[in-house]
Amino acid sequence: MSRAVRLSLLAVVATLMAPAPAGASSGPCIPDYAHGAQCHVWKGKVRYVDDGDTLDADVPGDGLGGLLRVRIIGVQAMEQTSYRAAQRAGDCHALDATNRLEQLVKKSKGKIRVASLYPESRSRGRRLRSIAVRRGGRWRDVGRILVSEGLGLWWPGQAEDATNARYSVLSQKAAAAHRGLFSSSSCGIGPNEGQPIGVWAQWDADGSDMDNVNGEYVKIRNYDPNNWLPLDGWYVRDSSLRRFTFPPGSAVAPNSSVTVYGGEGENGSGDYYWNLTRPVFDNATRDNPDVGDGAYLFDPQGDLRAWMIYPCKIACTNPAQGQIALDVQPRKDEWISITNTGGSMLDLEPYVLKTPPYSYAFPGGTVLGPGQTIRVHTEGDPAEDGATDKYWGMTGQILNNGGDVATLSTYNDIQIACTAYGSKSC
Repeated sequence: MSRAVRLSLLAVVATLMAPAPAGASSGPCIPDYAHGAQCHVWKGKVRYVDDGDTLDADVPGDGLGGLLRVRIIGVQAMEQTSYRAAQRAGDCHALDATNRLEQLVKKSKGKIRVASLYPESRSRGRRLRSIAVRRGGRWRDVGRILVSEGLGLWWPGQAEDATNARYSVLSQKAAAAHRGLFSSSSCGIGPNEGQPIGVWAQWDADGSDMDNVNGEYVKIRNYDPNNWLPLDGWYVRDSSLRRFTFPPGSAVAPNSSVTVYGGEGENGSGDYYWNLTRPVFDNATRDNPDVGDGAYLFDPQGDLRAWMIYPCKIACTNPAQGQIALDVQPRKDEWISITNTGGSMLDLEPYVLKTPPYSYAFPGGTVLGPGQTIRVHTEGDPAEDGATDKYWGMTGQILNNGGDVATLSTYNDIQIACTAYGSKSC
């Protein structure tokens, strides 16, 4: 989502925001962080845990009376298909999250602390609220516990964004430690177990995301040099409920990749289309780095086999840093050059070349040896690509003669190299 669209959403929510409702007090949105954002706060009593991110509770003063269905801010548990306590069923990991939430509620004797920035915030009719339980004489944030234990994906909020910064870090720590659903074999031995797979997402389309839905995409890379990776029944998703399930016969050739584009199109030749009418991913910016999302690849039994969470918040280093030099030619035949100044081969496919607001994705097989240089010409037909010259495919010049900047980054926003000229700086 573009920053402009996000600000419009915030403005709409702000107009709905009422004065502190009767029965509400003011306090930290996350009680574990007393000096963070301040929220409206209520006390309540849980009557039923629906699933790993939803519960029903009596919350006097919040709502119109009776049971209030609450959707926990910041965490996306895997989906259940049956909600009756004695017959719960659903995706792998779904019941783990439900059982953990139920355990936390029981230890708190059902008593909860309920908080939100905006009392009218909702998701699918449910009130969006942060929930805390009493433990050790203190209120403990439930979403923080679930995300840090890997029992749900980080679900960044647009208006209710007080948890974004901390939950992003906690989710990336859980992923790095392979906790919970980030353990790629916790649902049992899956298809092609152990096969090396990579996934990355282009989350910021050129121009308006709304007008260029196919400018957002997810790539799945099979790093195995000898074996195909069948994708029948595998699916890609973001942190919301949007999924793309690969059709029968889908596969990735050895040492190759396939691409899932967000918008409409006809599947074929390693390209797949989600057929969405709106962008999939939220845009992180330097001004607002706490917005982000993730791309997640699940196998048919529910194991999370590869993922990318952006923007990077922990261990944000990359082997290519310090081994790449960029240069630009902003006049006449525009180009940006990439030189490998290191001592080892570098596969450029997992990196993206940017000169705002445009980005260039390297085609599969773009490899740069030590001392070698590749020029990316902004104009020209990509069908004419060679080993040392690539063509962006733009129909006109895009570099500002008075000053511009070019960067090479990972898709989760780790900057590898930067060059600038004129009025711009890195």
